[in-house]
Amino acid sequence: MSNAEFPTLFDNCTPRNDVLDGTLQEDQFAASLATVAHSPDEAAPVYRNGDLFFDMTYPTDGLQTLLSNLTGRFLASGGHDSGGYSNSILCLDTRFGGGKTHDLIASYHLATHPGDIENLEDHLNDGDEGLASSYHDAAVAGELDVDTAVFVGGHVDGRNTRSDRTDPDAPNTRTMWGEIAYQLYGLEGYEYIKEYDQDRNAPGGNTLKGLFEIGDGASLVLIDEIAAYLEAASAVEVGNATLASQTLSFVLSLLETASETDDVTVVYSIADTAFEEEADEIRTLVDELNQIGRRQHKTVTPTSETEVGQVLQHRLFEEIDHDQAQSVAESYFQFYTGGDRQFPQEATDASFVDRLEREYPFHPTIIDTLTEKIDTIPKFQRTRGALKLLARAVFYLWNHQPANYDRHWIRLYDLTPADDAPGGSIDGTLRETLFEFVDLSSAVTADIYSEDENAHAQLEDRKWTEKGIPPLGSHLTTTVLWHSLAYGEQATGLTRAEMNAALGHPDIRFDNYDSALDALAGGDMGVACYYLYDEERVRFKSDPNLIRIIDQRVDNTPDAQARSRFEARLDSETGTGAFEPVSHPESPADLPDKASTPQLAVMHMDTAPVTEELLNDDSNPQAVPEKVQSLYQKSASKQGGDVQSRVYKNYVLFLAPDDERVKSAVDEARHLEAIEALLDDSQQTADLSPDQIEDLKERRKTKYGLLGELVRGVYRHLYYVDRDGLTHITINATEANGGTSLVNAVEETLDDRLIRADAGPKGIAFFKQKLWQQTQDSMTTQQLVEQFAKKPGLPYLLSTKPLRKTVAKMVDDGGYTYWDAESETVYWDADADDHPENWRKRSPLAESPDVRTSIRDTDVKIGNEYVVYTGIESLLDVHHDSIRPPEAEKVQCAEDGCTTMVEPSGDGPAYCEDHKKTIEKARCQSCGKEYAESELNAQGICPDCARPSGWDTATSQMAASRAFNEVRTHALSKAPSDGTPGVSQVTVEVMGEDRLSKGSFIAQRDAFTDRADAVSVRMSYDVKTSTGTSYSASYQGGLDDFSRVTNQPDPFGESINVTLKFRVDLDEPEAITDDEDDVLAELQAGLGQTNIDVKVQARGPVEVPPEATQ
Repeated sequence: MSNAEFPTLFDNCTPRNDVLDGTLQEDQFAASLATVAHSPDEAAPVYRNGDLFFDMTYPTDGLQTLLSNLTGRFLASGGHDSGGYSNSILCLDTRFGGGKTHDLIASYHLATHPGDIENLEDHLNDGDEGLASSYHDAAVAGELDVDTAVFVGGHVDGRNTRSDRTDPDAPNTRTMWGEIAYQLYGLEGYEYIKEYDQDRNAPGGNTLKGLFEIGDGASLVLIDEIAAYLEAASAVEVGNATLASQTLSFVLSLLETASETDDVTVVYSIADTAFEEEADEIRTLVDELNQIGRRQHKTVTPTSETEVGQVLQHRLFEEIDHDQAQSVAESYFQFYTGGDRQFPQEATDASFVDRLEREYPFHPTIIDTLTEKIDTIPKFQRTRGALKLLARAVFYLWNHQPANYDRHWIRLYDLTPADDAPGGSIDGTLRETLFEFVDLSSAVTADIYSEDENAHAQLEDRKWTEKGIPPLGSHLTTTVLWHSLAYGEQATGLTRAEMNAALGHPDIRFDNYDSALDALAGGDMGVACYYLYDEERVRFKSDPNLIRIIDQRVDNTPDAQARSRFEARLDSETGTGAFEPVSHPESPADLPDKASTPQLAVMHMDTAPVTEELLNDDSNPQAVPEKVQSLYQKSASKQGGDVQSRVYKNYVLFLAPDDERVKSAVDEARHLEAIEALLDDSQQTADLSPDQIEDLKERRKTKYGLLGELVRGVYRHLYYVDRDGLTHITINATEANGGTSLVNAVEETLDDRLIRADAGPKGIAFFKQKLWQQTQDSMTTQQLVEQFAKKPGLPYLLSTKPLRKTVAKMVDDGGYTYWDAESETVYWDADADDHPENWRKRSPLAESPDVRTSIRDTDVKIGNEYVVYTGIESLLDVHHDSIRPPEAEKVQCAEDGCTTMVEPSGDGPAYCEDHKKTIEKARCQSCGKEYAESELNAQGICPDCARPSGWDTATSQMAASRAFNEVRTHALSKAPSDGTPGVSQVTVEVMGEDRLSKGSFIAQRDAFTDRADAVSVRMSYDVKTSTGTSYSASYQGGLDDFSRVTNQPDPFGESINVTLKFRVDLDEPEAITDDEDDVLAELQAGLGQTNIDVKVQARGPVEVPPEATQ
């Protein structure tokens, strides 16, 4: 089929002049029976003038039936042949079509102006010329004087039914029956029924028969909008009932009386669009008619579904070439049945060609949409509303004829909102009437038509019109618009098959329409419609298509903005905790070299991406990005400063992005930016419904959470330092709906390497082998802290508290000592009379006010002025002179009569300052100190130097046999060549596992039981669990009572610490001889064959008197 086969629409059809020039006024469509009957001067000429009215009226089957019945009834009242028409009750039921007001006006003109109707036969059944001629002759003869009453329910109210305000004689009627009586028979008729009217009591059948006898010819009662009147009358009380119930009783009596009276005809309408309940009451009332009434009752449909097109043709076109209409219909039917596109079933049925011809030039799809979908809108009256819209469509189309393709039909897209002229335009009808119920005004402005030509469909049109193709965007969107205006349960929108039928043109490829729809539905964000939904049924909705709007915003969001949002979210998702985050270090100066806190370097997405290629690089098994390796190796104090090797390598970790995951996360950031920008756009959100705004907020919340999850998923590559350098591991930070930050995830991954504040002390082996610098006799606590940051593979010290506990443990159990330079205090696990070899004071070191023999972790401080030493000797080598000697007890001056208290002076007398001058002084020949001559012995030696010196030693943890042997060997080595050393004090600390059981065994050895009175025991037992439960016990007392407390509780904690020491204090030193009967020899013998480890500390004189050896 091609354009050359038949003329165009514009060649085949000639619109009426008032349509073509746009002068068809609004009042031409506002047919009002009340206005025509009671205020004719206010009615449009087309309704006021009977002849013009009938000339413009298409004779539908319903109208012909109605007028044939009335013509026959009126003739019969004058004694003429009725032509077989006798129905006295005619109901115009518009459930299946419009036109009832038109038919009532036709009935009014037929009754009141019988001689003005030319060609009446055209409006009678079968073109009955005989009946028409009889009626015309009777009218000319003056034999047709029909008393007529017109009652329009919407024109009056429940309390006042006076219809004609221009009639000075008209009474103020109060009911339907009062008003009908007056209109039929004037004041005489009203007086007959006045009492019923004033009391609002419905008259019965006999009363009505009497009323109708007043007339001497035919009577016609026209009742319109009765359902609306019943709604108003229901509010008026009449006794125990209402005026509505009285009215229903009257109507029933009226219809029954009319059915029994030859001269009375009643025509009433039922339109249930707005008053469905009341309309159903009227229908029920008809069912209650008596047998005669039911026989006289006839229901008429003013306009059937198949006649709407012809009604429109008749009113809007002066002439239509029906021969060409047949050709167009047949050609298009072949187009529908012969193509490869899907069409609705009706379009391919053989009967469709008849419909195409019958409704030409209106395409059936436009008729169906107006009568089936638009008609569901309450204020839209099927035939009248369609007539008004199509009049404007014809006017606009004939004045905007397309130049680049032939038009054969008037289609839905001709109902264009581009017709926006003031006064009755298509756009005006949409916005003033139709959009009141289905508000698509925003859809029209944004997506279909705007004066600035920037609506999305208009933007799409340009792509096609530049190629000489019709404006497909406007065709599509306008067609979808009208299908989207259905109200109530009617399905909105249209299927693809229905769209093909509505748009299909032999010279326009369907593929082009497909492309245009795809672009408008989101395929091209530059023209994507906000309110268009491409679903199973394509439709516009009053709520914008959020997905479309968001996608368009996304498409317009710059990449830099999305990346910036990603980076900002990365900062918040990094979080805080055990590791100090450092964002995007690029140079060594960006990542400080420090020991205070482990640092987590979060690398920039562009700087150190971990690619698939890097992960598969065999030459780089740990997949370390070059930038990460460089920052790990180098540091700098400032930007541009000298680069040097990093010292605290163990305290730098790196999080690097997964290259494949970056794009999706940035895209998600772009979506979130778009949604937030949309929420901030007050102009755009004004078009959104409250539900959509809530939906948008919910989307923002969801996208916000998802962005966090994706950002954390990007940074999944962790590089931390192990003994062999940087090690790569993949972490999972996307759990718990955003509850896990990147720092938290790293903590969880490296949990076994974290030393937290609640951790217990480290053991001796860890301290000596991993923490202590083996070449040093001392380390400051600050140096110990820095060891964690320096040595690769060491744990991360998150709090110094466990280190302070460890130092305290080393002092208590490991033989280390601690020096607090701030307070010049020594912490040393010693007995009261311990006397290190390099302690050059007479009194025991433990008695010094600067020495503490016990230590708590709170005593340990971190800094360079707090020092841990490998033992007391190394501490004294440095701080001996800073330690004050013990304070001696003061004595009274030795001078007779002097009561002054002074410091003691060795073994000799002590004098106050006043009397010292009388005492001759001399210097000790050994130490050089000054003493009173009486204090020196015959050799000039002071008491301190003359006193035999003692020995003092301590072992580390070792087997018992070895420990006691080393102590005895040390003591013997200190004795003079001709002397015998002695032992006066021995302390044995049980070491290793199961200390209580071993202690119980040791306590039963003869070396202790034989000296039980001299043996004391100190024991402490501490247990802690990970949940915070703790248990402690201690013992300090004699050997005998100790045996009762050695049963160890059942272990229940993760941390159990036991300290157990035995101490022997002998009143007289025991000689250490080859007889091996001293306490050391006996302990060696008693424990030498066991696997018990101990630490032993002992002291005694280097020489005992000869009698002690016997």
